[in-house]
Amino acid sequence: MKYDVVVIGAGASGMMAAIQAAKKGSGEGKGGCIRVALLEVLARPGKKILATGNGKCNLTNYKLDDSCYHTDSGSVADIMGVISHFDSEAVTGFFQDEGMLVRDRDGYVYPYSEQAASVLDCLRQCLLKYGVELVCGCEIASVKKNGDEFVISGNIRDIEAENRRAEAKKNGGKKDGKKAGGDRNDKAKKVACDKERDVAQTVRLSCTAGRLIVATGSAAGGVCDQGTGTAGKQIGNTHDTGKSNSVLGYDIARSFGHHIIKPLPALVALGCEESFFKEISGVRAKGGIRLLIDGRCVASDIGELQLTDNGISGIPVFQVSRYAVAALDAGKGRVQAELDFMPEYGEKELVEYIDKIKADMCNAGKSCEMIKKGNMPSLADILTGLVNKKLMNLFVKLSGGQTESLAGIIKHFKVTVINSKGIISAQVCRGGVRLDEVDTATMESKLCHGLYFCGEVLDVDGCCGGYNLQWAWSSGCVAGAMSLGL
Repeated sequence: MKYDVVVIGAGASGMMAAIQAAKKGSGEGKGGCIRVALLEVLARPGKKILATGNGKCNLTNYKLDDSCYHTDSGSVADIMGVISHFDSEAVTGFFQDEGMLVRDRDGYVYPYSEQAASVLDCLRQCLLKYGVELVCGCEIASVKKNGDEFVISGNIRDIEAENRRAEAKKNGGKKDGKKAGGDRNDKAKKVACDKERDVAQTVRLSCTAGRLIVATGSAAGGVCDQGTGTAGKQIGNTHDTGKSNSVLGYDIARSFGHHIIKPLPALVALGCEESFFKEISGVRAKGGIRLLIDGRCVASDIGELQLTDNGISGIPVFQVSRYAVAALDAGKGRVQAELDFMPEYGEKELVEYIDKIKADMCNAGKSCEMIKKGNMPSLADILTGLVNKKLMNLFVKLSGGQTESLAGIIKHFKVTVINSKGIISAQVCRGGVRLDEVDTATMESKLCHGLYFCGEVLDVDGCCGGYNLQWAWSSGCVAGAMSLGL
């Protein structure tokens, strides 16, 4: 098959790129002037979108500036330049024009239905509306360039047969008491009749395109690595290396001379070495975090902290995690997180308050029968209004009940970070195709004419709050439109 544009990867950026290419190339959908194909390894597009924003999909953010993005191989100014072509207002305008209203929550933008499925449904309808040819189950084995054309080859899995097998496996263990015996023979006959039909078949994938857009994403969340089968072969090799779809994009980039910044998890929970975390697991508390490397603060944030049985989580932890992971990966320096569980109060103010409460309780105890009967409340009990009781019990134990030490722990609770929950648990990755090897005015490779990149495959990562999806929409829009020179 011959196409004008082929997009590899049907995530947020890939779908936007395909839609914009088809929309611009066909005159806002008034004709079929060009052919755009969208190739996806999974059984359906946009699976990762469904998991964003706890299933509500925080699709962009109106409070956006250059502090929201990071790159290790380009400039944040370049990132903001891409976003300026299709900013948060343009994104919400696009979705509203295509039939999906949005809800603004103090700058955080969600579909009005507060269902991520609404975003995916809208995008899928756009693919149909603008004539994009979506092909799922693609296992791409080779991407080469022959003259001015890219040649893409591999296999296309039989998704329907795979779905039937999965459904049969799901229902296979279910019992129907009264009918089980009577239906056994009929079911056996049906299975025998359908056995040949339900064997998943593959057909060869072979297509060419004048423009190729790589939107394969990253391994963050594990979505791009599911159901890949033989997908992700080393480009140029004939044997299956077992690599995932997320690695495919990096291999394509390398095959055309690009360099990759090592992908590492970002926006991820962190593991700590202290043994007391099981005592405080499940606690959620508003507080601040300062990430320290060899005692030097490299990042900080404030919000709801979550304590797990082996470390720390929550949005503030996610925001600083990229720096912790990088330091751990480099093996340089001691990585610590300093937590402040009462950020609105100064340490001196807290010392004075704790001393006052202690004195008041001591005086009250002397004037009643509590001391005589041994019923004086514990220090943790009388201070339980300051922080969660689980935390206070631990803090009192660690401080020995000494006021200055206790206040210091509440304000500067230091833990040692030893790992993260890994790429599979991360929301995004830092690293990817070097941004300085891409013309951010067009998203075209500086090394290979006609090759474009967009989304998380590039060395760009954003903060929590819809910023990574905004990058996907913006970079996808620019890549799709500019792939046709429009």
